[in-house]
Amino acid sequence: MSVILHLFIAILSLIVLLLFDYVRKIQFYKHAAKIPGPKALPIVGNALRFIGKDSSAAHDILLDIAERYASPCRLWLGNKLFVGIYEPEQLKTLLTSPKSMEKASLCSLLRPWLGNSLLIAPVPIWRAHRKLIQPAFNPQTLRTFVHIFDKHSKSLVQKMEEELEGGEFQVGSYMISYSLNVALESTMGISETSDSKMYTRYTECVNRTMELIMVRGLRLWLHPDIIFNLTKMSKEFYKCITWMHTTAHSAYDTVAVSLQYIMLMLASYPDVQEKLYQELKHIYGKVIPENLSVATEDLKKMKYTERVIQESMRLFPTVPFLTRKVVQDLEIGGYTLPQGSTAFISVIKVHRDEKYWPDPLKFDPDRFLPEEVAKRNPNCYMPFSIGPRNCIGSTYAMMEMKTVVAKILLKYVLKKEKIQPILTIKQRVEIVAHPVEPITIEIVKRLPNTFNT
Repeated sequence: MSVILHLFIAILSLIVLLLFDYVRKIQFYKHAAKIPGPKALPIVGNALRFIGKDSSAAHDILLDIAERYASPCRLWLGNKLFVGIYEPEQLKTLLTSPKSMEKASLCSLLRPWLGNSLLIAPVPIWRAHRKLIQPAFNPQTLRTFVHIFDKHSKSLVQKMEEELEGGEFQVGSYMISYSLNVALESTMGISETSDSKMYTRYTECVNRTMELIMVRGLRLWLHPDIIFNLTKMSKEFYKCITWMHTTAHSAYDTVAVSLQYIMLMLASYPDVQEKLYQELKHIYGKVIPENLSVATEDLKKMKYTERVIQESMRLFPTVPFLTRKVVQDLEIGGYTLPQGSTAFISVIKVHRDEKYWPDPLKFDPDRFLPEEVAKRNPNCYMPFSIGPRNCIGSTYAMMEMKTVVAKILLKYVLKKEKIQPILTIKQRVEIVAHPVEPITIEIVKRLPNTFNT
């Protein structure tokens, strides 16, 4: 049999399979056809736009689609339908409906690493686990973590002394060591380690694992385990996971990345930094920073500090895109999201939408004054998601970040020689939105009881 005949049979078989799939899911395709979105090619859909693109380029493509099309909008990757959602009321419907409570099938790519954690567990397991874990995040229990935040913040500030008078340095390694130490002690009882090689290896494994998951997610042919397990990517993926499981099993990365952006914003906006410092001076008076211990009552008084963190997380949400599996037809925005589709939530799009945030690329913590918050739809800000499957550790994370920001600002003035416009700060999306270029700042020792500019 000739090669041409083999090819003809293969093409004919593919056409028959596609026709069969269309007839079997005709209602699915009818609903999908009504949803606006970029023109899709037969068979491959819009997948060609992502072929050969790195995670930073994929991030920009997704944002471009969100800018061009109103919510909801559709995107085809092969025969898989993704529907972008980025209007507050639509987000509320999606994230509170029992028809879309399941995490998307793409999240199963995380299961070898995270197992059935709250992040990706099927609904029945998630409900049971959340009920068990919830007491650990009540106010009384959270108070017991503050001394851990304080201890490791003090250690971080001491380590940063070696950067004094040395110009700009990469802040990422310091934030990673801090947040990883906090995670290890608060979840596993492991005291601080000074093993820099362990930090480096752990961070490399986390970053590479997330990168491989992102690459696999954009290559549909690698989704089946039977194919993926034959690749070199698979060997590297499982090697990283095995090492991480022998060291720790925690998701510290979101806090570490958030802190990097917060440090950048404070260094870039000295007026904001000074206002935050004055709040801390008001709380602590003339206490020498090295002798200071942060208490729960102090954290409650850090209103402006919290607004700074909130504004940084608005502009740079650590998880800028979320997905949900639609298990029953769901009406949103006048369209039907058909059963079997995947809802794709653009957090960063709604966080930077001028309809809800005037001058959206301006860094302005006063957007989160109570009177300003009252004017906005509450669903247009979701750094920790919204609805039943929101982040259970949001209060914990805010307390942790307040503590370390306070410790750093009481001891150092943060500076940035070249202020980069927010629009040009590029991110790569590997589940968590890491900066493409490492974030660098300079620190200067803060003179006691003086105003620093």
